[in-house]
Amino acid sequence: MSVRRRLAAVMATPLLLGSLFAPVAAHAGHGSGEEQIDVQVVIPDAGTFEVTDAQFRWGVNTEMTSGSFFGGCNFLSAGIAGDAGTSRTWAESDGFYKSKDGNSRIEAPDAGGGWALDSWDTKCQDASGREVGTGYDESGTGAQVVIEKGKGSVDTAKGTARISWKGSFTLAMYGGMTYWSLSDPVLSVSNGQGKLTATASGFGSDMNDTSKWTKLADTSITMADLPQVVLDKKGIITTPAYKSVATNGTADAAQSRTGDWWGSFPESWIDFNAKTGQAGYWFSTGGKRDAAKVASDVYISYTPQNLVLEKPEAGTESTPEAQDETAGSTEDSNDTTLGGGSSLSDTTTTNILQQAAAALQAPLAELPGLGTTVLQASNHTASAINWLGKSLIPEAIERAKDYRQPLLWSLAGLLALSSAAWIGFRRGWLVWPFSSKK
Repeated sequence: MSVRRRLAAVMATPLLLGSLFAPVAAHAGHGSGEEQIDVQVVIPDAGTFEVTDAQFRWGVNTEMTSGSFFGGCNFLSAGIAGDAGTSRTWAESDGFYKSKDGNSRIEAPDAGGGWALDSWDTKCQDASGREVGTGYDESGTGAQVVIEKGKGSVDTAKGTARISWKGSFTLAMYGGMTYWSLSDPVLSVSNGQGKLTATASGFGSDMNDTSKWTKLADTSITMADLPQVVLDKKGIITTPAYKSVATNGTADAAQSRTGDWWGSFPESWIDFNAKTGQAGYWFSTGGKRDAAKVASDVYISYTPQNLVLEKPEAGTESTPEAQDETAGSTEDSNDTTLGGGSSLSDTTTTNILQQAAAALQAPLAELPGLGTTVLQASNHTASAINWLGKSLIPEAIERAKDYRQPLLWSLAGLLALSSAAWIGFRRGWLVWPFSSKK
C-alpha cells in the first residue's frame, strides 16, 4: 500500500467512527418517538471484596500466658476442653490440652524469632525456654490463638466489614483448675469501630471450694469492643477497649479505678467469668498484676499468605520502673500510701506439689469429708486476711491481700496435701524416716 493510501485510511477512520455514533446522538437530540435503550454498566468499587480464608490471631492478655501460684501457669489450648469433673490441674493424659483443633491452633514465639506450634511441654515457657513466673513484671510466654478460614466481606471505602470463623479455644488458669472456652468469633465493623463476639462455654468453679463444679450454659458474649478499626490492604491491627472501661465487678471483687492500668474487658465477659471463678483476672482490682490484665492487640489478616503480623513483635520486658506507680498501691486509714514491689516471688514448689497431688489423688477419692476440711481451712484463711485489715503489719497484710486469689488457690492445694499426709501416717501408708519397726 502506498503512503498516500495509508494517509487516506487514517483520515477516514474518525469519519467512520463518527457515522457509527451519529444515530445515537440524533436519538438523544430529537424527540422522534422511537424507543430508547439505556445501557447501565455497574463498575464494582475497588474497595469491596470477599474473604474466604481470613486469619484471626489474639493473645488475649499477658496474664493469660503467665505463671500461676499453683498449677504451673495459665495457658491457651485449641478447641473446647472436656469435662474434668472437678476443679483440678490438668494432666497430659487427660487429653484436654490441644495444640491444634480444626481451624484453631496455639502458636508461641520461638528462639529463632518466628512462630512455633505450642505444646504441652512448652506451654509454660517463653521463647528462651524459661519457665514463666508470677512477678508483677512477668511478660508471659507470648502465645496466641490462631483461627483460619474466616469468611465474609470487606468494604474499605465505606469502612465496613463482617468476618466469621468456625473454631474454638480454651482459656485455662492455674494449670486447668478453672477454664472456659470461646467458639466461632464474629467480627463486625462499621464507621471505623468494631466488635468481636463469640459463644462462651465452660464450667463454674470456686476457689474457696474446689468441689464445686457446674457446667455452664452456652452464652453469647462480647470478646472485645474495638474503638478504632482501620481496614488496611492486608488486614486489621486493632487494640481492644480496656483502659478506663468501667465494670460492675463481682460480689467477690470490686474494680479499682485509679492508676494508669485501670479498666476492664466487656461487661458480658466479666458476667460470664463471675461463674467460672476467673472474673478478677479480667478487670483491674488494684493489684501489682493489673498491667498484665490489659487486653492484647487483635490481628486479622485477609489471607494467610499476606499476614499483618508475620513474626512475633519484639517484646519489651517490663521493669519495676516501667510499671504504674499507683497501680496496686493501697492506703491506710491515714491516707498513707502502702505497696510498691511485692516480696512474694515464684517458686518451683508448685511443680513438686502437683506431682504429690497426682500420686495421692486415688487415696483421697476414698476419703469423704476431706474436701470439706480443705474448704473450712480455706475460708478461715480468707476471713483472717480480710479481718486483719490494715492492723498489725499492714504492709505485709496488704501484700497478702493483693495476692488473695492466688494464695487461696495455693492454700487449697497445700491443705489438701497436708490432710492427705496426715491420713497417710494414720493408715500406715507413710512412715517417718527415723521410725523403727519392732
